Amino acid sequence: MQLDMFMDKRMKILYTLFFMHGEIAQVWAKNETKAVLSHTSTFSTLMELLAGIERTFSDPYQERKEHTQLHALKMMTGMMSDEYIGKFEMMVGRTGFNEAALEDAFIQGLS
Repeated sequence: MQLDMFMDKRMKILYTLFFMHGEIAQVWAKNETKAVLSHTSTFSTLMELLAGIERTFSDPYQERKEHTQLHALKMMTGMMSDEYIGKFEMMVGRTGFNEAALEDAFIQGLS
């Protein structure tokens, strides 16, 4: 179903909440559905709802894990340089590191 087929923003939000299942997500969605229906929801757009879901259910330590994985990446014996660079580049976007920190991490991985 296309999102532009809904009558208003509220219906998009309700439709999205309908698909949240499983333990805590289902309880959260039920509470948010009640808030939307009573016009007390803090989310007025689908994008706000999606950001709220991300904040609520994402791993708060994910970026820290990415940092640790990047610092643990090492050029191993028998590893081709393109393999090391490929792995490094896959992790780069998830760390939020600036250029100087990335250069340091890259060089550390070579030693």
